Amino acid sequence: MTLKAIVGGRVLTMDAERRVLDRGTVLIEDDTIIAVGAADEVELPEACERIDAARSVVMPGLINAHTHGSQILLRAGGNQDRDLTDWLFNDLYPGLAQYTLADLELGLRHYVLESLRAGVTTVVLNDHVHPFDPLPAIDTAVRVLSETGIRAVYARMFSDARRPGSPDLMNTVRAREPGVRSASVLRDTDAILADLEQMYRRHDRAAAGRIRVCASPSTAGTASLRALAQSRAWAHEHDGIWALHLAETPGDRPVAEMSPVEYLASHHLLDDRLLIGHGVHLEPRDLRSISAADARISTQPVSNGVLGSGIAPVPAMLQASITVGIGTDDANCNDGCDLLSDLKTLGVLQRAVNQDAGAITAEELLEIATVGGARAAGLEGTAGALAPGLRADVILLDAAAPHLNPAPSLAAMLAWQATGRDVHTVLVAGRVVIRDGVADWLDPAEEQSMVHEVNERAARITGQAGIPVVRPWRSRAPRRTRSTPRPGSPPRHFDETNVG
Repeated sequence: MTLKAIVGGRVLTMDAERRVLDRGTVLIEDDTIIAVGAADEVELPEACERIDAARSVVMPGLINAHTHGSQILLRAGGNQDRDLTDWLFNDLYPGLAQYTLADLELGLRHYVLESLRAGVTTVVLNDHVHPFDPLPAIDTAVRVLSETGIRAVYARMFSDARRPGSPDLMNTVRAREPGVRSASVLRDTDAILADLEQMYRRHDRAAAGRIRVCASPSTAGTASLRALAQSRAWAHEHDGIWALHLAETPGDRPVAEMSPVEYLASHHLLDDRLLIGHGVHLEPRDLRSISAADARISTQPVSNGVLGSGIAPVPAMLQASITVGIGTDDANCNDGCDLLSDLKTLGVLQRAVNQDAGAITAEELLEIATVGGARAAGLEGTAGALAPGLRADVILLDAAAPHLNPAPSLAAMLAWQATGRDVHTVLVAGRVVIRDGVADWLDPAEEQSMVHEVNERAARITGQAGIPVVRPWRSRAPRRTRSTPRPGSPPRHFDETNVG
């Protein structure tokens, strides 16, 4: 038995009472929280490792309810200034087609390191690497997640169907970049389902239960009804979830005459095991159906903005009593894994688009990133709060940082002032995976080597795929000629004596 105590910090519990303790203690036995209270209320055993949090905020680990990790090797290059379909067919899929298993492992390690340092202790990791047999890729990914210590729902993505007209769309989009090597993600349904069955047998509840797996059809329009139904069935059989990108763009309609939510409901696929990714283009009737089914939604405000997809109606979701989490989405259409930073973006966007300063509160934002994310990921009762009986997923932020002070409202400070860069210590299942910014599985010398290798592999992948990554500087600012005065300069007088 191992005992740890986080003592003296300003504790945001996110428990049922949403207690905030000015000087609190979190007592941990092995991987589980056994007590949370004021400093004078929790008795500490003598044989207990103490973590001093006197100058720190202590809170539950953040939950990234929709993300894609291995794609991190493709960021900040050919992904720029593309909408969703352009990005998918001229950057993401061609890039992933060039991955090796070694690329996948390196990319995921890089991604997990960045995520943990930003205070993310749980990820719903939608993974879609091809063209090789997916089982070795699944094995590799689960091993990396297990070794690095992060909590994860490994959501294996797939496509086994085409919408009418999609070949014409793909060919037209690909024509924009004739130098890019095209790639297809379409696979046979029987092969996909057999692979997913093996995934569940090999890996569900791996790493002492810290790793769950689930099926993740890409969209309702690119998955067969048989595969959608089986994904739902596995979620119930294994007491987990299934994940699905839905209503990310206006064109995401399996049947043109109805919304994707209506399509799912018609086929009895909308249920309380479904985690919907995005939900940008949802009508009020869609929200009513989602609420009635108790399906959950993860919103991705930054990636939806980067790709120009739109802004999800999050306040309306909350008003409809829908469970909402937040995700950073793809590290190649967000270019970051900082959930706290994205949380502020979510709040600012919703207040702006609704022209309502109360459209979403700081407290609601924090619930979305913790307890809401846990419920969305099927981890309610496991993560998302600091309370006895829950797993010890805890993060500490530097409360003495100047930009975090003053902070009479802890919720407001975390929602509007803090970013992942303020996190210095991270525990997952009681294990200190990040201490003073240093991962327990990677020393500084290894990290520098990893960064060098990341850049080398990224250059190789994009080069082999033919993805253009270096473009001319693009700006709409008017070009200033020699005869154009600088802004604010006095007018120049024409001197005829200088002509000729």
